[in-house]
Amino acid sequence: MPVADDVRLLADGVAELVEPLFASLEALASQVRACRAGGGSCSERDLAPLERAIADRMAAHPSAVGMGYVAAPGTVGGQERFLAWWQRAGEELARLRLNFDTASVDVYDYLDMEWYRSAERGGHRNAFGPYVDYSGSGRYVVTASVPVLVDGEFVGVAGADLAMARVERRLVDLVRRCPTEAVVVNDEARVLAANVSRWVWGARITPPVRGRDGFEEVVAVPGGPGWVVAGTGRDLATLTENL
Repeated sequence: MPVADDVRLLADGVAELVEPLFASLEALASQVRACRAGGGSCSERDLAPLERAIADRMAAHPSAVGMGYVAAPGTVGGQERFLAWWQRAGEELARLRLNFDTASVDVYDYLDMEWYRSAERGGHRNAFGPYVDYSGSGRYVVTASVPVLVDGEFVGVAGADLAMARVERRLVDLVRRCPTEAVVVNDEARVLAANVSRWVWGARITPPVRGRDGFEEVVAVPGGPGWVVAGTGRDLATLTENL
């Protein structure tokens, strides 16, 4: 099979992997809009139905260690910052409470977070990381997010923190099926998964470009978060024999 076909099949497989999560976040964004039926600002009580909705969605996505709605400034009860976010605490879910006092040394200002800023700038689907979520779960995660719009106005994001260990295992399972050398890279040009050892997980590489660094094909993951799959066309069986 030509390398282009190998890479496209792998990119389609990665898309199938992430699609249910993003579809779930987009459905959550719709539920946020339903809670804000009057448009403009809403109260925290208006958003109370989200707790059950988030719990159900997290149950359907074992990789998710946190999920919720992050509001744009001043759109919930006049609060400058508002977070309706739940995360796993053993077998239970717990509401995440963070310090939004901008005068405090340990303030958590999500307005500066790339997963929020990308959605605010008009990104349809976004995935930031992997990174260590020091302020929340304390785990190595990827944060996926989609914008929440009400009558065209940005009112925040629906997002989820995914445990990178689980995500990596599933990506590796996919990339190992590719018969030629391939690597999955995020939008920061960090390696998410590969089927040969020279691509070190988490390492930043030169952004893959077709015809450079031995890459014969580079394909964006369809409907995805800015990830790409790149392949060199080198047969894995041959590479193994040469070790």
